[in-house]
Amino acid sequence: MFGITIDRTAERPVTAQLCDQIRRLIETGGMIPGTRLPSTRHLAKELGIARNVAIEAYEQLIAEGYLVGRVGSGTYVAEGIAASEVSRAARPADAGVRTAGPAASGAPKNRDARKDVIRFTPGVPDLERFPRNRWARYLKEAAEDCGLNYGDVRGEETLRAEIAAFLLRSRGMRVDPDRIMVTNGSSEGFDFIARALRPRFERVFLEDPTIEITGHIFGRAGYRIEPVPVDDSGMRVHEIGGLPPDGLMVLTPSHQYPTGCILPVQRRLHAVRLAEEAGSYIVEDDYDGDFRLKGVPIPPLYMLGPERVIYAGTFSKTLAPGLRLGFLVLPGGLTGTFAEFRELANLRPPVQPQLALARFIRDGHLDRHIYRMRSVYRNKRAMLIEALHRHFGDRAVIRGDEAGMHLLVEFPFLGEAPDWSRSREYGVAVDPVEDYCMRRGFRTHQIVLGYGNIRERDIEPGVERLSRFVRELGRSGA
Repeated sequence: MFGITIDRTAERPVTAQLCDQIRRLIETGGMIPGTRLPSTRHLAKELGIARNVAIEAYEQLIAEGYLVGRVGSGTYVAEGIAASEVSRAARPADAGVRTAGPAASGAPKNRDARKDVIRFTPGVPDLERFPRNRWARYLKEAAEDCGLNYGDVRGEETLRAEIAAFLLRSRGMRVDPDRIMVTNGSSEGFDFIARALRPRFERVFLEDPTIEITGHIFGRAGYRIEPVPVDDSGMRVHEIGGLPPDGLMVLTPSHQYPTGCILPVQRRLHAVRLAEEAGSYIVEDDYDGDFRLKGVPIPPLYMLGPERVIYAGTFSKTLAPGLRLGFLVLPGGLTGTFAEFRELANLRPPVQPQLALARFIRDGHLDRHIYRMRSVYRNKRAMLIEALHRHFGDRAVIRGDEAGMHLLVEFPFLGEAPDWSRSREYGVAVDPVEDYCMRRGFRTHQIVLGYGNIRERDIEPGVERLSRFVRELGRSGA
C-alpha cells in the first residue's frame, strides 16, 4: 500500500517507521494534498500491524500538520505542502535555550516568604529519578581512563559518535559526528552561536513569548531583537516577510516554550525557504524533544534544511541540569568557523563527564532512562490535568501538545492583569506567561505549570492552593 513496508528487525519502532514513510511520500509528491488515506483498520490489516499503531501514526502526522482528519469522512493529506518546496528545503544550500523558566537555569526564584511553597517549576526534570549511583560509577571509570591533556575543541570523538547514533535512533537524523560540537549546556551553545556569527549577523528573530535567556544572550552579543508573535501553531513566520541577510531566526518547532505547541510542516517549510533565500540560518532549539508523551518524537526542522539549520540539543532536560552538557549540530559550512572561534577563545568542555556520558549512552542507559521518564511525566501530566479539572472545571483552559514537562493554563474569566506573584502567599508558585513575553499585555491570564520535578503527592495540594488563590482573584476582580 503506497509502497509502505515495515521492517520488524529494525531498531526504529513500527510507529516511527510508518510516520517516516508517510511523511516522505507527502514530501516527495507520492501523496499529493487532498489524497485520502486508507482507514486505520484497513492500513493495519494490509501492513500486518496493530490498529492502535496506525491510529498513533495518523494522530502524530495530524499534530505535525501533514494530515488532517475530517469527522465522518476520513484522513487526508493536508494542503500547503508542495513537494518541490520540500525537496528544495531538504537540499544542502551549496549543492547546485535550554533551559526554561525566567532564570537562565530554570531554577526556582528564592523570593518565597513561606517555607512550604509548592513550586510548579518549569524546565527541571525529575531529579529524584536520576540514576545517581550508576552515573557516579561512569564518572569514576572515566576519571581513571581519561588523559590529562586538553580534549578535542569540538568535544570528545567518542561522545560525538554516540550523540550521532542517538539522534539517528531517536529522531531519524543522519549526522556526521564531525558536524557535532559538544557544549557546556544549551546556554553556552547559544552563546557560541551568537558570538561566532556576530561578525556577519546583526539581528535575530525570536518567538514571542519564549525563554528570556535566549534574548539576553543575543542582546549581550549586540544583536537587535525582533519579536515575532506565537499562536497555537507556533511562530507566525509568514509575518516576517523576507528574512534580511543579516538576520538569524530562533525556533523551538517540536514543542514551543511556553505555549507547548508544534510548528506545522507548512510553517517549517516557509522558515527554511526564508533562510535559503537570505543565505541565513535558523537556530533550532530542541530542548525537551525526547519527552513527547503521545506518539513518537517530532522530526527536527534540521531534516528539512541541514545546511540552513543549526540544531541545538541538551542533556540538561533529559538527565539533569547539573551535568552541563549539550551539543550543536552544525551546517557543513559552519564547522570550521565554530571550531576556530572556540580554539581562539580556548574554551573546551571537560573531558571526564564527556567520556562518562558516552559510555552511559553506549550501554543503553540513556534510552532506558528516557523511556522510563516518559511514563513518569505522562502520569504526572495526567494527575495535573485531572486536578485542574476537579478544581476549575471548564473555567481553566489547558493548552499545549502532549509533550515535555509543562502545561500552559489560561483563566479567561479573571480580571485584568492578575498579580500571579501573590500566589506564594497561598503556598504555591507559578510562572506567568507574561514573564516570557517581549510584547506585554496579551497573555496576562496565562500561567505555566511545570510538572517535571514536582512530587506526585504535591500536585493535588498545589492545585488546591492555586484554586483558592484564583477564587480570591475572582472576588477582587484583579
